[in-house]
Amino acid sequence: MPFEKNNTYGKNNKRGLGKNKEAIKEYLEKICNELIKEMDLGKLSTSQRISLVKAVLPYILPRKKEVDVTSDFVEQPIFEVNVLDSSDLKERLDKFEAYAKNKDIKLEDFS
Repeated sequence: MPFEKNNTYGKNNKRGLGKNKEAIKEYLEKICNELIKEMDLGKLSTSQRISLVKAVLPYILPRKKEVDVTSDFVEQPIFEVNVLDSSDLKERLDKFEAYAKNKDIKLEDFS
């Protein structure tokens, strides 16, 4: 059975939420901070310093994410060319444009 998007598996959990989650988090953070303060970095060997940096960097620097550089950009025309077949049609179009301009009617509403 493949993974289905927006499934609800695991949401109705009988176990419930952990009650001491925040307290444990704070306690562990306190312990880590104390250990780092007590650590004498000058006594560490070069390999120990490198391992410390390797362990700490993932929590400091953001992870790299793959970015999709392709886009679905479709170029839109800036203007539309209308070919008029007769002078009568041009006169009617000019009259309509003048009327629309006087009445504050947008020509896009008639497209």
